[in-house]
Amino acid sequence: MIKKLCLYIIAFSLLAILIIYENKPPKLDKVDLPSIPTEQTIVVLPLDGRPPCTKFVSDLGLLASVKVILPPNVLLGNYTEPAQRHALVNWLNENIENADSAIISSDLLIHGGLVGSRIPVGTLNDENGFLNYLETLRKNNSAKALYIYSIIPRLLIADQLIPDSWWQWHLMRWAALQDIQDTFGDPLSFKELQRFVDEIPPEIIDKYSALYRNNGAFNHRLLDAAVKNNIDMLIIGQDDGQPFGLPNLNRNRALFYLEHNNLLNKYHTTRGADELGCLVLAADRNRKWYYSPKIFVEYSSPRVAEIIMPFMSCSVGETVNEKIAIIGGKTVNDPLQADFILYVHCGNAATVNLEEKANHLKKLITGQTPVALVDLSANYDIKETIFPHLINNNTPLVRLAAFAGWNTVSNSVGTAVAQASIFTGQKKRLPEKDMPTLYALNLQFNLDRFFDDWVYQKTMHYKLAKLLKIREMDPYALDYDTLKVSKFIKNEMQVYKTTLFYDNLCRYPFYSDETKDYYLSSIDIDITLPWERIFEVGLSTKATFGTRSRADKTK
Repeated sequence: MIKKLCLYIIAFSLLAILIIYENKPPKLDKVDLPSIPTEQTIVVLPLDGRPPCTKFVSDLGLLASVKVILPPNVLLGNYTEPAQRHALVNWLNENIENADSAIISSDLLIHGGLVGSRIPVGTLNDENGFLNYLETLRKNNSAKALYIYSIIPRLLIADQLIPDSWWQWHLMRWAALQDIQDTFGDPLSFKELQRFVDEIPPEIIDKYSALYRNNGAFNHRLLDAAVKNNIDMLIIGQDDGQPFGLPNLNRNRALFYLEHNNLLNKYHTTRGADELGCLVLAADRNRKWYYSPKIFVEYSSPRVAEIIMPFMSCSVGETVNEKIAIIGGKTVNDPLQADFILYVHCGNAATVNLEEKANHLKKLITGQTPVALVDLSANYDIKETIFPHLINNNTPLVRLAAFAGWNTVSNSVGTAVAQASIFTGQKKRLPEKDMPTLYALNLQFNLDRFFDDWVYQKTMHYKLAKLLKIREMDPYALDYDTLKVSKFIKNEMQVYKTTLFYDNLCRYPFYSDETKDYYLSSIDIDITLPWERIFEVGLSTKATFGTRSRADKTK
């Protein structure tokens, strides 16, 4: 296996050299782009310390003229190690004084993060303490915008010790039948449900019933507290799920509360967790800018809107509508009237005509309306994605308004909608002198997504997991091998970086004015593993830029 991998890397390196020779970048004048002036400061208590919850928000803040203040990473815990909750409260009290707004994850302060919410780590006293603290925080910061998000945990059994994991399949089916029975009430599902209740030990059923009963009660009290304390935005998110399950019951009950109390213009429920910090940042900016982006949604085929992708409890179309509602956007029927096009592709083993879809998408990207691309695969397989076909047909990827394809539909759509909303909002309001910087910052965020979402997640991750298992290393518990594995990832990433850079990214201007075209001139990539596992990477792209006189192109 290792010998095959080495041959694969050598072959790919030779291909990279050939591409460099055939696709020499244009000669450029080096340009140092100034930063966009900061207008406001937002303090963020994230869901946990992973990049989607921290770095994504911070990077989008740069794009949005916002200084994002995050806690020291040491306070945010590490995988199964909960965050330092009391220290984070003290940190927030100190830093909110110099901020205009705050984005706060309730799960960080109650359970120490997302993983802790599934166990759960927090107690009823911790929940009450958070609600009391929220009231105090509002009283002491009456002029500041406060945004809260809370997560309905997924039914996590596989990571639990025996006897829970022994009953994994039974518990998952029991949880689904509970939801089916509550929704439809048919006799057949009730009979099957009773059979599982009789088979599963009662103490295990009680454990998971209590988890969702307590979470549902907390959601209700949190909604009451948000109304009482005039919280500017509250989102109740739902972690990874299935079409039927106990988490769905809790979300539906929270949604009923919002509908019954006419709160849907201010508070939201949504499927998703990791992307909520980015969405809240975009919503905050749109409110400040009085911007309601007009979005034309296009799916790569009509069926995409109706399918339910892995780890989702609703259709793709319903997820898209939820994210657009959170940022205060609205859909339109004419792409020429839109602020941006949201193009959503969700491939699977039956997907056909990818080249044809890519050619159509190329026309959109080279057109007048900015395009945000969500590119997903039901089987996490690059053959099901549209990205390789965009490379092959010479689509100028540097012109995308947003790109995401890093995990679930909710995570990816939420990230792309947030980015495209901020980018197009800034285009409408910033002076012309700031446009090159705005486009460069947006490209910088897209570069991270290209190399993380597509290269790492779709191309490298599966092969790396197999290699580690062959060497009897646990991909989810690397321990002292973490640094060694991160160096391996970084070295292999360089080959993909060189190929993609010379084959596409350096060949097209990402911005043009009357006299100059602006190009990407170089890329450096840094890789870390934020937790001792390979599920996600901390990827940072450092790009440099250059210009070329438009008159030179005609010579």
